[in-house]
Amino acid sequence: MLLGTSLSDDIGTILNGPFSDLKIKGNDGNEIKVHKNILMARSEVFKSMLLSGMKETTQEVIEFQKFSSKALLVIVEFLYTGYVTDKTLTIETVTEALICADYFLLESLIFQIIEFIEEKEDSMNIKAKFLSQHSKSLDSTNLRLCDELFDDINTVSLKLIDYHNLNENALEFLLEKIKSKNVTTSEYDLFHYVILWTAREISEEAFLFYESYLPSPEVIKNLETNPNVQEWKLNLSFHAQKNHAKYRTEIMTKSLGLLNSLDLERIHPYVFSNNEPLCDLVDPKTLIFIYRKQALLAGKYFSILQTNFQWDVYCCGRRMLIDIQSPFVVTSQSNAFEWIKTKIPISGQDLVEWDIIVEKLCDCFWVGICTSDGYNVDYNTWLGKHAYGWVFGSKGVTRHNSKIEKDKDKSKYGQKFKENDRITVHLDMKKRTCSFSVNGTNYPVAFRNLPNRVYPAVSLKAPGKARIDYSFGRR
Repeated sequence: MLLGTSLSDDIGTILNGPFSDLKIKGNDGNEIKVHKNILMARSEVFKSMLLSGMKETTQEVIEFQKFSSKALLVIVEFLYTGYVTDKTLTIETVTEALICADYFLLESLIFQIIEFIEEKEDSMNIKAKFLSQHSKSLDSTNLRLCDELFDDINTVSLKLIDYHNLNENALEFLLEKIKSKNVTTSEYDLFHYVILWTAREISEEAFLFYESYLPSPEVIKNLETNPNVQEWKLNLSFHAQKNHAKYRTEIMTKSLGLLNSLDLERIHPYVFSNNEPLCDLVDPKTLIFIYRKQALLAGKYFSILQTNFQWDVYCCGRRMLIDIQSPFVVTSQSNAFEWIKTKIPISGQDLVEWDIIVEKLCDCFWVGICTSDGYNVDYNTWLGKHAYGWVFGSKGVTRHNSKIEKDKDKSKYGQKFKENDRITVHLDMKKRTCSFSVNGTNYPVAFRNLPNRVYPAVSLKAPGKARIDYSFGRR
């Protein structure tokens, strides 16, 4: 290499080379030759060690019992050159190197290591391993990587993490974090993962059995998105029943703490109501709570369904027509946008969900919520332009208090939808958030800090036609 071209490259050549005046030693016994001046100039930690009068000041070898020489070499390479190479930073060393970088307070190196992890195809499993190794002592760096993992789960799926890469503390931490946020992962997906994770902890045989017989999230998703499903039941063969009897008590006991982090009552009622094998996996007290909560919700929402989710003939644009035979269907005959809301507002602390079916598409079909409290509302306009409207459009964008042409890229959300698609609105009144699904595919929170009383709404123009349908038993 030609010297004089790059300062960092030139300084890198003396690493482990001539004129070294110090050695650092890892817990594996291997030593790295370094130069005190460079370490002190580049690291506050090394500067304190070498100038503070501590024992390291006079030592020829500084030993680090917490770190291997491979992790320390990542630190030293960065201190000498300002970057790390794939010769030192590898999949095998990355998690230890990240902890090591945090110990030496090297923020720029931490960023490079996280970027290195993000570029890997299996980044979720790398992060999961890291979380498992350090779940008992989470600091700012660990939490940052945990947030990255949480975002991955929210965007993709928890099931992409191999079960053996999460220990119990790490899995419990993730479940609690998911519970505290508004996440698109369905409750059954989490239940499915917890049961299989628990089965794998018991034995490979138990894992293979439940992997084969536990209904997949796709099966349950079909229950949630198909309103015509009348009955669903899991039937086990005689041989499967014997295997189930062998493991069910241990599964229930080991998974109890993890399942306490889930809102199991949000799983479709059919899953537990008529399926003894699945009930066997849940603590009886928890099951009683689920049945009671679902019964209360069923009774409450059945009684208000006929009124709450009917379109309001007195609160709509001049050219919006409500179907005579069904107060749940509305059509616009206007050449300009107008909007309509339902009769009764939604308030309280509940998670409320409903579907809007696109029976006829118009030029950007808008689905969402509105409020009328404190506003002189204008129904003969586009709802998304107002401070009292929050909408998701068929072109894959969201709008609130804005012009249609404004912030096209910043408000991209979800996916485009078309005629006959089913848009689910997920309204969490406790958290004051709203998110949307398209044909069962969930997307993150679209709107936050909502008012304490809102109405379902659509904003259409000719030939737009919308049908509202209340969703029971979905997250």
